[in-house]
Amino acid sequence: MIRNDYEDYSDTVLYDVFYEAGTMLGGWLTEAQDRAEAQGDKSLAVALFQEQLELVRERDLVYARDRATQIAKIKKWEASRAELDVNKIPVAV
Repeated sequence: MIRNDYEDYSDTVLYDVFYEAGTMLGGWLTEAQDRAEAQGDKSLAVALFQEQLELVRERDLVYARDRATQIAKIKKWEASRAELDVNKIPVAV
C-alpha cells in the first residue's frame, strides 16, 4: 500500500487537490439536496444547502500557501465523502 500525506506535492498541485476535495463533497451534498427536494423533504434540503454554504466558506478561508490546513481539510472531506458514500445519508461537514 502506498502512503501519501501530500508532502511531496507542489503548492499548486496541493491547492488543486484541496479545492477538488471540497468540490467532490459539495457535489455529493448537491445530489442529496436534489434528492431531498424531489422527495418533498424541504427541511433536509435546506439543511444540505446550509452544509454546502459552510463547505464553501470553510474552503474560502484557507490561504493558498497554508499546506497544513489544506492537507487537514483534504483528509476531513475525503473521510466525510467516504462515510456519505457508504451510508448514503447526509452528515454534517
